[in-house]
Amino acid sequence: MLLTMIRPLFKNKKFIIGITIFLFFLLSGILGPYFYKVDPTHMSWDFEQSPSANHPLGTDTYGRDILAQLLHGIRSSLYVGFLAAIISLVIGSIIGSLAAVKRGIIDDILMAITNIVLTTPSILIAILIASYLRVRSLEVVAVILGLFQWPWYARAIRAQLMSVMSREYVYLSRIAGYSDLRLVVEDLLPTIATYAFMSFVLFINGGIMGEAGLSLIGLGPTQGISLGLMLQWSVLMDGIRRGLWWWFVPPGIAIVAVTASLMVISTTMDEVFNPRLREE
Repeated sequence: MLLTMIRPLFKNKKFIIGITIFLFFLLSGILGPYFYKVDPTHMSWDFEQSPSANHPLGTDTYGRDILAQLLHGIRSSLYVGFLAAIISLVIGSIIGSLAAVKRGIIDDILMAITNIVLTTPSILIAILIASYLRVRSLEVVAVILGLFQWPWYARAIRAQLMSVMSREYVYLSRIAGYSDLRLVVEDLLPTIATYAFMSFVLFINGGIMGEAGLSLIGLGPTQGISLGLMLQWSVLMDGIRRGLWWWFVPPGIAIVAVTASLMVISTTMDEVFNPRLREE
């Protein structure tokens, strides 16, 4: 059944391009550091060297290898994106499904909370929280971002699940004595699996861009290396003005390529699985 569902995707050229680009960067982040065994934090006397045989993407102000930083940075940024996406998906799924099943006062309370978070400028709240934390690991940044991405998803699945609740097989499950949890897991969530995956892709996108944004203003991870931190270091050391393109162009290209490929994947899935957008 799963193969039958995803087969149309691989007939779509845009999806193939998007998934190929994303897998390239995913594998680069996972496997790259094992093949290119250079310590990204190691400082040398090769300050601000342009790309060469010893340093394929050059070095920064401290003589650190840019390619090693890029490979580790891709891994870290994707890790933040995936973790933030999981957090957002879980929170949104729980709140949206509970609101659809319980209705009444519980629905009103959950939707009130959702609307408050939705109308709150999430990036400002993330900046405020991050500014109070002296030590910010990748996991902390992912949690900060994941806590504010879910409202639109919760509202969307609540609307979808409320329409599903009126179907006959759900009514029969109620008669059979299904608990709310079993009803959600067995009858409701499978109906939104495709939409949930599309939303998960968008959450990853938001996590990567959110981390880059926080890092650029000095509120990103205080440990490790990420694509956003690479851009921040290049800005702090005036690398852009001084034309050290090998320092800021690679992480910029990586961020744009990964986020653009995820957008293409999500849009293509919507075109394939949404009857209203499906090409004739």
